[in-house]
Amino acid sequence: MKNKIFLVLGGARSGKSEFAEKLMYHSTGKRKGYIATSQILDDEMRYRVILHRQRRPADWKTFEVMHEAGNSMEAILSEADSILFDCITMYVNNILMDHMKGITVETLGVSDLTTLQTSLEKDLDLMFDNIEKASGKEIIFVSDELGMGIVPANAMSRAYRDLVGLANQYVAKRADKVYLSIAGITMELKERGVEL
Repeated sequence: MKNKIFLVLGGARSGKSEFAEKLMYHSTGKRKGYIATSQILDDEMRYRVILHRQRRPADWKTFEVMHEAGNSMEAILSEADSILFDCITMYVNNILMDHMKGITVETLGVSDLTTLQTSLEKDLDLMFDNIEKASGKEIIFVSDELGMGIVPANAMSRAYRDLVGLANQYVAKRADKVYLSIAGITMELKERGVEL
C-alpha cells in the first residue's frame, strides 16, 4: 500500500500545527507517532512545548529528533503507522545552530550555505529513502513559510530562511497534498499549483 505524505505550511500562530494534528486524528494508522524537533533552551520555548504536549493524546508516541532525521526515520516507521513531524523549521534551525558553533554571523559565507544545503539535502534524501522502503504509512510534515516577509538583515537569518524554503520545496515535491494555513483558515494548495 502506498504511503501518504502531507505538508502543512503557515506562518507563526497560523493554525498549521492544530490543522496537522486534526489530520493525524483522522489518519488510519493505529500506532501514532509524533516527531518533536524543538530544543528547550528557554522558558518561552518550554511553554510552547507544553502547549503542544497538552494537545496530543497520551497514546501518541513521541520521538525527539534534533538531528539526522534520515537515520532516525527507519526506526520510527517501524514503531508508528502515522507520523506527525513538527516541525521542519525547528529541525533546520538545529542543523544551522550546530554548524554555527565556532562561526560568527559576520564570518558566515557562501561556502557555509553550500555546505548546509548539501547536508540538509543528504539528510532529506535519506529520510525519504527510508519512507519509500515502508508501505501504508501516513507522514504529516509541518513547517513555517518564512519567505513572504522582508529580506533579513544578516547572513545567518538569510541562510536560515533559504534553508527552510529549500526544505519546504523538497518535501512539497514529494507530498501528496500541501496545505497552507493563514489566520486559522487552511486551504489545499498542491492541486491548484502550476508547474512549467
